[in-house]
Amino acid sequence: MPDEDTKPNGNDVAVLSYTLWANKLGSEPNIIGKPLIFNARPYIVIGIAPRGFRGTVTFFSSEVWIPTSMKDQILDGKEKDFFNDRRFLTVSTFGRLKPGVEMSAAEASLKTMATHLEAEFPKDNSGRSVALSLLADAAVGVNDHKRIALAGAMMMGVVGLVLLIACVNLANLLLAQGARRQKEISLRAALGANRSRIVRQMLTESMLLSLAGGVVGLAVAYAGRSILWSFRPPFIDQSGIYLSLDSHVLLFTLGVAIFTGFIFGLVPAVKASRPDLMDTLKSGGRGGTMGWRRDPLRSLLVIGEMALALIALVGAGLFLRSMQNAQKTELGFESKNLLAMNFDLGALHYEEGRGQQFYRAAIEKVKNSPGVASVTIASNAPIGGGFLRTVFPEGRDEASGYRGTLTAVDDIMPNYFETLRIPVLRGRTFSDADRKETAVVAIASEAMAKQFWPNEEAVGKRFHFFGDAMLRQIVGVVANSVVNEVGEAPQPIVFLPMAQDYVPAATLQVRTTGNPEGMVATARAALQSLDPNLAVTNVFTIEQILSQALWAPRMGGFLLALFGGLALLLSAVGVYGVLSYSVNQQTREIGLRMALGAQRRDVMRLILGQGLRLTVLGLGLGVLVALGLMRVLVSLLFGVRAYDPSTYTAVALLLTAVALLACYIPARRAMKVDPMVALRYD
Repeated sequence: MPDEDTKPNGNDVAVLSYTLWANKLGSEPNIIGKPLIFNARPYIVIGIAPRGFRGTVTFFSSEVWIPTSMKDQILDGKEKDFFNDRRFLTVSTFGRLKPGVEMSAAEASLKTMATHLEAEFPKDNSGRSVALSLLADAAVGVNDHKRIALAGAMMMGVVGLVLLIACVNLANLLLAQGARRQKEISLRAALGANRSRIVRQMLTESMLLSLAGGVVGLAVAYAGRSILWSFRPPFIDQSGIYLSLDSHVLLFTLGVAIFTGFIFGLVPAVKASRPDLMDTLKSGGRGGTMGWRRDPLRSLLVIGEMALALIALVGAGLFLRSMQNAQKTELGFESKNLLAMNFDLGALHYEEGRGQQFYRAAIEKVKNSPGVASVTIASNAPIGGGFLRTVFPEGRDEASGYRGTLTAVDDIMPNYFETLRIPVLRGRTFSDADRKETAVVAIASEAMAKQFWPNEEAVGKRFHFFGDAMLRQIVGVVANSVVNEVGEAPQPIVFLPMAQDYVPAATLQVRTTGNPEGMVATARAALQSLDPNLAVTNVFTIEQILSQALWAPRMGGFLLALFGGLALLLSAVGVYGVLSYSVNQQTREIGLRMALGAQRRDVMRLILGQGLRLTVLGLGLGVLVALGLMRVLVSLLFGVRAYDPSTYTAVALLLTAVALLACYIPARRAMKVDPMVALRYD
């Protein structure tokens, strides 16, 4: 109803997602009008969202929608305190453009509005404007869209490379098949079959091969969906995206199969439809080098295969090296034997005094459990980001023109650095003596100390947050640790004692003496023994989070290695096929050479030289293309240059070795040619 968002704290109605209704409520048909309890308060269910609708942000599947007027009943801590602050960037706004209105025009209109707000509220809105983005781009978060899109493009690109190599092999196969069937095709032509009839026959064969491959590919894709899904970024939850083989996927696969079968079968079909007996006799009777001059198309296809394989393998090598570098990155804390779980006392409407008491009791309860080395509570999870506030060092404020710097804030219990094993560089850590009635203190990371007090001792310095005149004194400096993601530049972060800056939503962090996964149930039970109604969420070990945090190099390394290996195999098959066909075509020539005195090693060098010439040309072309393509993917790499020489050298040597092996088998067969038999060869 239009008025169900007008009464603060008085519009206790909710719309449920189809998934919640089906999975948690058993598709209860009479749920409309009945109450459900959220955050210890009843809400009347007034609707069920359509099936498949998960909200406007893909990586976080919404399950319940309530009016904005109920925010005070849902939000707690800093989110509740700062919700109405003009500088608090937490609300997402969605709009639909009027018919005929371009996004640029709408953005210009909103920027005009932002300029007026900046003039009216210079303290809060100074330097702030408006930027619009398509909902499709913002579905995974505007800041992450570029990396997700680039990762998707990389996946499509490497699949395209393998598809091209497979198609080149198909073209080579059809060319060889056409050459072997020249007599058959000549006979068909002599009996009255026109060229179009022969072309249709050959295209039909190539299309059947391509469609059969498409069917097999769909079966592999269906079986491999769970493997692909395991590489999703950590901020996309389990139900965030549906990987279903719907009509769009089936039609796309059908289209690709038909297109590739037609395109790569057309040239062999046209060539086979023009049999020339005299040319056949000449090519079989004359000597000559590799079919480069006799059949340049097949040679070009082999060169293309080697180039494409090098591109795929270089990508795999770069991402695997990136993964190795990321795994060796110093996190700033010890991740082994560490687990974390989230809970929110604000959902149960705990007051600050009761919440502080709960924190102390929870630490004591879990610490006394067998297998626990130490326990702490903090507002941020390791590698979980944090609430950002604008910091002003003492002597500067909002009125001075100084903009301040956004800095992550982590509220912690006194034993935090001991539990995470973050080194204290200077000063002291928090103790139980740091309370509400004592001096307001803080601990800075080394990055924060360098940011605000370069070339000075940060211990003893004071600062304040935007909109808060209270000065906080730095009593210690600790080593840098990862804040948002592995591989980031050192981020400034300030630690505040939980006793002086209470937050109701927190993370229990437990260091165990053994496998942390085995302690999850114990820690959860200890928390819920203090309050059975407390919901414990996002239970994970830090090693699991690290594995997910490396999703980009991990996904790139695995998929590129998989498809690169497939490309390597297909390229070897292609080289073998071309040289094997060439040996068959040159049987009489080889026999004549041997009859005239050529040794077996000379024949071996001849065949190997033919294959290596094509390989070297393909590798050179591949290096040039790879240097350009890999620069695009550099943002997904960690600690590796797009032109890393060791990777290119290793891949080139690997491809050369594989090509030599592929050349060796036909060369061995050529060495065994009997000159007398070859000279009688028809």
